[in-house]
Amino acid sequence: MGSTKLRTFRKNKIRTISKCYEEYMEYCKYMGLRNGTLKSKERFYRYDLPKMISVDESITNITENMVQAHIINMIDRGLKGWTYSTYVVKLKAFLTYCFEKEYLQEFIIKIPRVTSEKKVVYTEEEVKMLLKKPNLNTCYIGDYRSYVMITFFIGTGCRSETILNIRVKDLDFKKQSIFFRHMKTTKQATVPMSRFLKTELIEYINNMDLKQDDLLFPKLDGTQMSYDTLHQNLVNYFKHCKIKMHGVNTFRNTFATMFIKNGGDIYRLKLLLNHSTIKTTERYVNLLPLDFKEELLQYNPLDNIRSTNKGIRKKLKNRKGIDI
Repeated sequence: MGSTKLRTFRKNKIRTISKCYEEYMEYCKYMGLRNGTLKSKERFYRYDLPKMISVDESITNITENMVQAHIINMIDRGLKGWTYSTYVVKLKAFLTYCFEKEYLQEFIIKIPRVTSEKKVVYTEEEVKMLLKKPNLNTCYIGDYRSYVMITFFIGTGCRSETILNIRVKDLDFKKQSIFFRHMKTTKQATVPMSRFLKTELIEYINNMDLKQDDLLFPKLDGTQMSYDTLHQNLVNYFKHCKIKMHGVNTFRNTFATMFIKNGGDIYRLKLLLNHSTIKTTERYVNLLPLDFKEELLQYNPLDNIRSTNKGIRKKLKNRKGIDI
């Protein structure tokens, strides 16, 4: 034992996947990853990784063939491209840590190419049904809170991570603005508050007896709601409205789609969605279920010039009795 090299001893030591992932999460915290990112990695470990291999097994049992076989299985099951692509991204980050620590023999992990699909949105009729206000004298608190949250989502296009961290003091009713202190990136932003949303929020805050430092959408005990709780509450509300729920982020897609259809431009949409570059917004809009044909044709310079010329010819004919 005394003559065994430390490196050899470390390589031969059996490390379970669970132990390695625990170390990996501590490393991620040390690197200052955002709370939302950490929670996403925790969900991956709890729900996704065990579908490929038991976390009680040795880390050395993960092989390149195993990863490829699992992804092929996900594709054969008809899962969407972003689902298995995201899986590989998170798995690669974890295994890269293990490679660097020499817990596992390094192998190549390639991110599958995915053809971007059109984003799903809620129809205008579905939105109207979701925004049908519950009877405040008979409804449950959870349903009322879900209604106001949906109003907030559709009125701002924010992400779930943002809405879960909004506090009452972030709302400025005089200036009709909302301060987003917690977003996907480290930057913060102030966005406009619609008149309808303002009315609903003032009433909601009074009904829920919330204070300035309180979270806007907490659990009943006042603590922060998790994404899973948020999702389940909305699922229940959708069932009550008899509408199929496609996902929380679909509200963001719906906001962007309706914004463009109502005549908004891509540059203002960039500011509202808090995209870092206009290219991100362009890619986002290209994936929305929008038909710009009629809108674009009305601005076509050829048709507009021809239309103007016809008007001139008609005036000249009426004035001189001759056509030109």
